Amino acid sequence: MLTGVRRLLRLDRGLRPPSINSCDAADFFSALDKFQRGAFRCLRHRYPERGSDSFCKLVAVKAANAFAAAYHFRNRHSALVSRPVQLQVDPTNACHLHCPSCLHSANIAWASRFDWPLATLRLGEFDEFCREFGPFATRIALFRDGEPLLHRQFPEFVTSAKGHLLFTLASTSLSMRLDAESLVASGLDRLVAAIDGASTATYSRYRRGGDFGLVIDNLRSIVRARRAQSSLKPWLVWQFLAFEHNVHEVEAAAALAREIGVDQLVVAKPYSVEHDDPSIKVAERAPFGERLFAEPRNWCAATERASVTRNAEAIDAIFHESWMDRYEGVGGIERESRSPGSACAWLYYSLTMDAARRITPCCLPPMGAPEPRHLVYANFNGKNTGEVVNSFDATRARRDCRSGRTRDVDVQRASPYCVTCTEMPPPPMMPDVAGYLLSVDERRGLPAAIPTVLAASRLFAWPHNEEENSEFSV
Repeated sequence: MLTGVRRLLRLDRGLRPPSINSCDAADFFSALDKFQRGAFRCLRHRYPERGSDSFCKLVAVKAANAFAAAYHFRNRHSALVSRPVQLQVDPTNACHLHCPSCLHSANIAWASRFDWPLATLRLGEFDEFCREFGPFATRIALFRDGEPLLHRQFPEFVTSAKGHLLFTLASTSLSMRLDAESLVASGLDRLVAAIDGASTATYSRYRRGGDFGLVIDNLRSIVRARRAQSSLKPWLVWQFLAFEHNVHEVEAAAALAREIGVDQLVVAKPYSVEHDDPSIKVAERAPFGERLFAEPRNWCAATERASVTRNAEAIDAIFHESWMDRYEGVGGIERESRSPGSACAWLYYSLTMDAARRITPCCLPPMGAPEPRHLVYANFNGKNTGEVVNSFDATRARRDCRSGRTRDVDVQRASPYCVTCTEMPPPPMMPDVAGYLLSVDERRGLPAAIPTVLAASRLFAWPHNEEENSEFSV
């Protein structure tokens, strides 16, 4: 026993996170290779059981990738060696509700402004996406502007993501016929139900086309399915957007959520929708914040760790591909200003794909005339990972978004919207890599300094500060 402790102490002392302040890229990625190998050894010592190799390699890769992303952001690089830490995918672009201000609004004058094709993502296409980006990322949001539960294979999407140890999140109206048993069995980690009211009349003012009674029945069905399967997943969140017409029902919603068995109520302040429907006004005063009705729990159990073994061969190949080789494959990284600036972190940690396989840098949907919002930076075909991460528009946006203007005046193509964006949308989730590592590494194989350093990185906080915003405890 004493020998094992001494060995672990030696491993801990020998593992140091690479400095994201390093100016020399070759030195950084050489150090990153050593870090990844050292992280694997530390994890393997804590998880010695048979079959844990893939888990340890995968966590080491994810930790190394997070440091690479933080390094690029700190040095404001245009081309990236890192892969996205956070993923967002729309299983379908369709939605059967018509909420004001949404691109699915019944107001044709408003909805027609968006560049949003009807499309449904095939499971095989999603599997390809996960194989390319899943091993490097920590979580995936299976929603954006479509209704994810309209996709009949949604549980299979979750299962595919779980094979890469991704924290899975979905947001839904919950106003459709639902197979609660399959949803629970998929292992989905968090489900946010958008329910803005505690009665049919109030709810339908904003969630147009939704069925309040069906939504409540579905919540009860999910809670019953969790109990029947002895599962604590998904963590259920009742999201209540506070408007003037519904704020009086917040307490009734809280009481109903508690009675049903919902885990959490979040009362949030929405964006104004008066440009679409002037009769819907945001509540300026409301009991904003969250209320917990259940004890937080770790989402990553032994079954989660074991699930990655089905991708053992691919994980092994990724683990043994050196960061130096990836760095050289990019073709060089320019030395940019290291001074803090208004660089958008979305361009460094996130990747979003809609059901038409269009790649955008953030959660904002593309728009056409009269005010174009050029946000389609690439298209995913399953074999163009580098072209997606370092597409012409993505690299140009990283380079020029600080100045607010493009330097490619001779290029006859639309300027990336990021160059002039003033919206800076808050992400639907934060890539809390430190919280993720603490959740998946229950036995604390990685030294405490690793998540601590990542937590202090300005990349993994919003709005790029050190405030905590973690979802990984549930």
